[in-house]
Amino acid sequence: MTENHYYVRPVAGVWHVTWNDSAELIGSYSSQHEAEALAQLLARHMRVQGRKAEVHVDEPEARTPSWARNRTASLAVA
Repeated sequence: MTENHYYVRPVAGVWHVTWNDSAELIGSYSSQHEAEALAQLLARHMRVQGRKAEVHVDEPEARTPSWARNRTASLAVA
């Protein structure tokens, strides 16, 4: 039985959904919720067909607001 793995990963501020670690992108979404919902939908479809499917969600990227980056950089220079 073939296993299907769907990956939800943050990439440059958007969420990518990929399949079986393929480089081919299934979709790109602005929110984690949308990307994860698509991956769950695809996995559920595979399970209905009698196949194994898992969804893997990476942690969100630690993003620093631009004002904090600018302040940190100016403090480092001083």
